[in-house]
Amino acid sequence: MINIKSDSHTFKHIGWKTLLLVMVFSLLTYTIAIAASGDLDPTFSGDGKLTTDIAGWDDRAYAVAIQSDGKIVAVGSHSSTLESDFVVVRYNQNGGLDTSFSGNGIRTTDFGKEDEAKDVAIQSNGKIVVTGNTCEPGGDCDLAVARYNPNGSLDTTFSGDGKVIVNFGGKDNGTNGSDGGGLVIQPDGRIVVAGFLDNGSDYDFAVYRLNSNGSLDTTFSSDGKQKIGFGSGRNDTGSDLAIHSGKIVVAGDTCDAGFGSCNFAITRLNSNGTLDTTFSGDGRTVTDFGGDESGNAVSIQQDGKVVMAGATETASGENFALARYNLNGSLDTSFSLDGKQTTHFPGFAAWAGGVVIQPDGKIVAVGLIEIGESDDFALVRYKTNGWLDTTFSGDGKVTTDFGLDSMAMAVALQSNGRIIAAGWANDGIDRDIALARYLP
Repeated sequence: MINIKSDSHTFKHIGWKTLLLVMVFSLLTYTIAIAASGDLDPTFSGDGKLTTDIAGWDDRAYAVAIQSDGKIVAVGSHSSTLESDFVVVRYNQNGGLDTSFSGNGIRTTDFGKEDEAKDVAIQSNGKIVVTGNTCEPGGDCDLAVARYNPNGSLDTTFSGDGKVIVNFGGKDNGTNGSDGGGLVIQPDGRIVVAGFLDNGSDYDFAVYRLNSNGSLDTTFSSDGKQKIGFGSGRNDTGSDLAIHSGKIVVAGDTCDAGFGSCNFAITRLNSNGTLDTTFSGDGRTVTDFGGDESGNAVSIQQDGKVVMAGATETASGENFALARYNLNGSLDTSFSLDGKQTTHFPGFAAWAGGVVIQPDGKIVAVGLIEIGESDDFALVRYKTNGWLDTTFSGDGKVTTDFGLDSMAMAVALQSNGRIIAAGWANDGIDRDIALARYLP
């Protein structure tokens, strides 16, 4: 800081305008010096992070979306001793609960079983679409979808009561129970969801498309549902999806009969639900990192290249894993030389659950890092070539401690570039919904 003497001689010599400019410049320099890319944003809830405890014993966020007005919508599950329900929480830009939404910022929805919301998307008219599972306790699941008006009430123009349950025909189907869900609203208002189904002998990717009124869209694979397998006897689960130029990209993993030896798996469909054979010859591609992988999230660049994020478990532990694919489904060797990148954190395990691409092409992945007996939020930012972006927190990596176990499951970008990570944190009594916001 520049030291300005306060005696009258000095003040008269430099002039009051010059003095004011020097002080403003000094303050600005100091502010810039302490606010760096990757830092928690103190304008969000006072310290850059928040938790929301809903009466009960287990609250989790699996997905997050940003409305056009900047408000933040997080969705997940709210559990009590009896059951779990969908939960939707809306926050103002400063992190405070938005009481214009359902009176207190929080809305729960019961489908009658054990219910978890896995993904969320905002329609152009402000209505909120949420998808997830409704399951028998400890048993089989069905796809569950709900649509809410901007004030938090269920939208009765959607299937009569705002809720839809879809059974693919097998005994177990829905969105991926462990890794999240996949949901995109097309420009025409139709809703596309990715998940899984039990075909009687193994699991396959499942893709569902609903009309804007909640009915199944029969122009998609003749009945609104499509299944994709990666080989007989393999267990395949779709975790996320994205749409580019009308093509539907679904990402997840493919595993052996015992749900082991898993690899990244991607399929691309035409808009009518058929496999797109211009993608890897048959619409499907598998990527092996040399360990046991889980594919959890996908995003598509402006040029159509596909970025997938998840984890790979090797002898050194579990690490962030990313892959980038060309439009034809081949690995993009301009990304980390071979199309694949892994990132190790100190500790036993690190795992990516969400990914987003910034307007400048940089890639942000979020998840967790296991440190001893506790887990923290973990973020990594990569340059467009796949290498760590050292302008982000000095080494491209950020961790955030909520006190005890915490995990980031999803990430979204605000219009000003600030990064929202959502998941949950254990406060020593139960799990609470947790959000953090970072400077870009």
